[in-house]
Order: sequence, then structure tokens, then C-alpha cells
Amino acid sequence: MELFSILIQSFTAIAIVFAAWQLLFHSRQMHREFEHLYVARYWELMDQRSARFSCGGRPKKSDRRVVRGYLQLCEDQIDLRRLARITDNTWGFWCGAILDQVVEEAYALELHAVDGAELPNLRELIRSGGADPLAQRWTGRKLHGL
Repeated sequence: MELFSILIQSFTAIAIVFAAWQLLFHSRQMHREFEHLYVARYWELMDQRSARFSCGGRPKKSDRRVVRGYLQLCEDQIDLRRLARITDNTWGFWCGAILDQVVEEAYALELHAVDGAELPNLRELIRSGGADPLAQRWTGRKLHGL
């Protein structure tokens, strides 16, 4: 009878570990699907650029809307990271890309032209040199599938 009890407890422990692993996997998958929406939004914006601007030339007047859309996308991405909706790996890539993009002339000029009260998360990210807006410890990140 004691052996039977040990077997049942072992199977229960294995089932609990498996269930916890499934929950973490499911959470990570939900994050990835959500991140994919923002990647699609990014490419939709980039596809709207004029050919000249896409090839590194001066932007046309119509490109200003794309630049402004990109800056707003960055603001949204930073806010999502602050809310623990973006994984650590994705944030590392996005943060570097944001910081690289906003120093380009068209983006820097548009950011300067936008009212100072707008895009506060983006301005703080630039000011901090890329400090992570997510104030959560490593254990909390892992529990949330980040």
C-alpha cells in the first residue's frame, strides 16, 4: 500500500510540473502572437514609404505620415513592454531598432516637431539610452512567459 501511495504522489507531482510547463508555454505563445501583430504593423508602415525614402533618400511630404506612424508605433511598443506584454528577447531587438531608427534625420526631426507632451515613453527611452521600461524581476518575467 505504501508503494502505491508513493507512485500516486510521483504521478501527481509529474502532472503538476507538466501542467505548469504547459501554462508557461501557452503564455509565451500568446506573447509571440501579440508581438507578431506589431511586426505586421511595422511592415505595413514601411511599405507605405516612398521609393526614394525607402532607398535612403530624402523623404517626400507624404512620408511624414509614415514617420509619425512609426513614432507612435514605438510609443505603443514601449508601453506594451512596460505592461509585460513583450518578451525579453523581442524587447532586446525592438529597443535596439527603435534607438537606431529615431536618430535618423527624418525621424529625429519629426520627433522634435511633435509636441513635447506627446510620445513620453519614446522620449524617456531615448533619454535613458534604452533602459528597460519593464520594472519586474527575473522570476516574475519567467512566470509571465517573458
